[in-house]
Amino acid sequence: MKDRERDVLRKTILELIKKGHSHYTDIEKKAVASCLRFATSNTVRKQFYGYLLANGYVERIGRGVYKVTEKGERLLEILN
Repeated sequence: MKDRERDVLRKTILELIKKGHSHYTDIEKKAVASCLRFATSNTVRKQFYGYLLANGYVERIGRGVYKVTEKGERLLEILN
């Protein structure tokens, strides 16, 4: 996966969470369905858990429920 594709997928995930899609399964389904040819369940999972959650851009607030942190807000501004 190229850096540009990763950035697009990360931006998509963060925007979905900000719009109110806070459950992981909902986020994954919407991201895969977003017409991004490179967005598979596996790539979404890797970017979500392996990057966004691991680096503090997203935090878990309940079982399967997530929200964007202040650090994630700043990343989203940069990606826009």
